[in-house]
Amino acid sequence: MMAQEGDFALDFSLALRWERFDRKGRQIPQGMSFVDFLVEEPRRILLIEIKDPFCLHEVSPMAHTPPRKGIRRGQEAFRMDRMIHQSLVPKIRDSYTWLHLMEQSDKPFLFIVLLGLDCFSIDMSGLLVVFKDRLLSRIRREDAVSWKIPYVQDCLVLDPSSFRRSFPQYPLFRVAEGGGGDEPGQEICYNNPKGPVLSGQESRQVDRSARSGNHRGALKNNKERNDVR
Repeated sequence: MMAQEGDFALDFSLALRWERFDRKGRQIPQGMSFVDFLVEEPRRILLIEIKDPFCLHEVSPMAHTPPRKGIRRGQEAFRMDRMIHQSLVPKIRDSYTWLHLMEQSDKPFLFIVLLGLDCFSIDMSGLLVVFKDRLLSRIRREDAVSWKIPYVQDCLVLDPSSFRRSFPQYPLFRVAEGGGGDEPGQEICYNNPKGPVLSGQESRQVDRSARSGNHRGALKNNKERNDVR
């Protein structure tokens, strides 16, 4: 089952379970906001937020490179802390708070921010590192005094290419504009309770298959191997 957010689709079938954490219709405490996805692995929980504000479809829907205006907006988003202060940190803090109060915080949390930078023809990897440092600093300290509890073990700020390299077991795709959303079937999914972990060779196979468009066959083969184990 594919999980979708905006123009992105991800396959979390190799996780223990996953859920769309901010799904529509969910009743949450007033003022709280959640990240897009929770993905549980055997030894940690991934909290994933997807931000794709830089490709302006309404300006140039068929262009591979965004207009100059879009590039300027994208660069400003990195240099300014508005996204960090007003969106990312409140979401991860509220998500952790809810999980902690529901006694679901028994595993370390890794916060992953996926930024839709694949529409840029320029290398922004350096800005990703700086952005990540500023984000983690804000997570650790929002006031004059740092939080006493480091509620997030670490965070990653990735573009689509680096996400595929870091998490080949969760294939990532671009889908047609408007194809994403909160379909009811995407809410919560429990997968193999044994929590299959890919070996290096299997991870590379999934990565190669994902790039060639034949990811489902690779996922099926790896699932069969894990079942045999």
